[in-house]
Amino acid sequence: MLIGERDFLDYWQSTLDEVAALQTSPVRRVELPLRSNELSTAWAFSFTGIGDYPLFAYYLVPQGSGPFTPLFQAPGYGSVVAVPAWERRDRFAVMALCHRGQRLSDDIYKAAYPGLLTYGLPKKETYKWREVVADCLRAIDVLLDQPETNSDNLSISGSDLAFQSAALRDDVKVLLTSGQILFADWEHYSASITDAYPHQEFNDFRRLNTEQWEEAQRTLGLFDVLNFAPNITANTLLAVGGLSGMTTTSITDAINGEVTVLPPTEYSALDHIAQENWLAEAAGEARHPGPFLPR
Repeated sequence: MLIGERDFLDYWQSTLDEVAALQTSPVRRVELPLRSNELSTAWAFSFTGIGDYPLFAYYLVPQGSGPFTPLFQAPGYGSVVAVPAWERRDRFAVMALCHRGQRLSDDIYKAAYPGLLTYGLPKKETYKWREVVADCLRAIDVLLDQPETNSDNLSISGSDLAFQSAALRDDVKVLLTSGQILFADWEHYSASITDAYPHQEFNDFRRLNTEQWEEAQRTLGLFDVLNFAPNITANTLLAVGGLSGMTTTSITDAINGEVTVLPPTEYSALDHIAQENWLAEAAGEARHPGPFLPR
């Protein structure tokens, strides 16, 4: 049962219903020998998202009999999705989705960077990010349907899309939220605060569409991680940068699960090791012995 105001509940419940209707739609799984190695076997997945949109995802399964902990690696904000890192693929059954508009899922629509964050605004019905979130939910369903996964131990990693997806699923056990959060700290959407992309996309839209900004803000509020937070029940690591202390506290206080805050340092390699070790331990897996290769 989702928690939130009526507009939020109606908006996301209708999205969940659209995704649920795809449960029996075809899924194609083809082995990728070029991406396989002594640690894992790689697969290419093709399936359909809402609006009959064709999607692609990488899926890597550790060598062995399983069952393995499923890890959904939510897409970042950019055009290309990489094959999951080796420190994940030797212990998790990990799926890395290319959402609509990203390369390998761009036959119909090619997302622009910058541009995607405001595509379809101001109306909530046409805002593209809703479909992107729905793509993530569909990929999670596909991941959990795979026979070698332990569907009772779902883990999710990523930034906004990881947080939003975890809030809309009641079966997530572990959530690693890292990187830059886009849908929080609304003062960042003011041109007096930031001129850096991708937040600057919101400022560009406001300057070019002043009369539409009020409606756009209402739409963006449906994606604010603070509104999703009460629906998070997973063991959560919040390892994000750029948020004010007040916003971070508001998010952690709203989450209905165990929360650890690990602010990023200036040493990104050490941050990565700490995050990966936390993820493994929280999911009941052994820490990776290293070395951690550059990503």
